[in-house]
Amino acid sequence: MAKLHDNSRTDQMTPGDPDARPAPEVIAVTSKRVKCDGGGALGHPVVYYDMGEDDFVECLYCDRRFVLGDHADSH
Repeated sequence: MAKLHDNSRTDQMTPGDPDARPAPEVIAVTSKRVKCDGGGALGHPVVYYDMGEDDFVECLYCDRRFVLGDHADSH
């Protein structure tokens, strides 16, 4: 979400603001292929991601960040 010029509370990076959105969840994984459903009963449709050459990927629905762990499978 972009920060609105007249509303400082829309920026998730605003430290100390009790109304700021929390930082996205970071999940350590052991494979470059991941699945995300948003978690919980009110998640989002299941989506699959492949990290390709990177060591992380972010979900386009919920912004979860999947980070490849130290002992990961490169497949």
